[in-house]
Amino acid sequence: MRRWPTRAILLLAAIGANAPAAARSPFDGRWVAELDTQAGLATDVYLVANGTYRCDSCRPPRAYPTDGRPHSVAGATDIVSEAVAIAGPRTIVTRIESPTLHRVTTMTVAADDATATYVSDDRRPGVRGPLHSVYLARRTAPAPAGAHPVSGSWQGVRYVSVPEQVRTTQLHVDGNRLTYRHPLGYSFSAVFGGGFVPVRGPYKTPVFAAVRRLGARAIEETRRSGDKIVLVRTYTLAADGRSLTIASTEPGAGQTFRITAHRK
Repeated sequence: MRRWPTRAILLLAAIGANAPAAARSPFDGRWVAELDTQAGLATDVYLVANGTYRCDSCRPPRAYPTDGRPHSVAGATDIVSEAVAIAGPRTIVTRIESPTLHRVTTMTVAADDATATYVSDDRRPGVRGPLHSVYLARRTAPAPAGAHPVSGSWQGVRYVSVPEQVRTTQLHVDGNRLTYRHPLGYSFSAVFGGGFVPVRGPYKTPVFAAVRRLGARAIEETRRSGDKIVLVRTYTLAADGRSLTIASTEPGAGQTFRITAHRK
């Protein structure tokens, strides 16, 4: 998803200045999402009590002992194992292993019991160094009596910090074809209104994508794993073409996450 303008300059130098230049799509570019524009974050629902961790909002829901040991997650085709350990009176640590990442997340509830901070470090195949992110949530339902304070419902407030490479999307439209690339190693090229094509990336279960136009300033992308639609995403250009709103919906999840990106 990177360096399309640089490649265009090199190509023009190679074929000569008098060659006709192809029309550039207003979708073309390296788009970086701005964290101050995010909206539509999910609600997490946990219960940590009696030596067991339960996540009712996870897809699929899961429950296993808080012993810090890896456990399989029934029905989760993209997860090898998860582990949860109680790390303090207001803190748990979750470790996720999958073909696409190794993630360690520390969730800590504030002293006033009203907010929680999630600090995550990801390691991904082919990506140098850990990716460090911070996320803030507010309590919307209390922990049951006797449960660990991380229990209850937590509404996402905002991602406080996310590495730029995670927030980057590169799009290129060539005639009736969209090429999508992401710095974390995901890419596909699909014809508008055509069938599903494979998404290249470190998946355990194959993922496919299809795209269609929703007018001159909007593109819809649908992703499928097996026979299930797992994501519907729209890219909508502002009238001046200087920003791109990205809206992502997981069918059945009940909310759409929106964020605005600018070309860099």
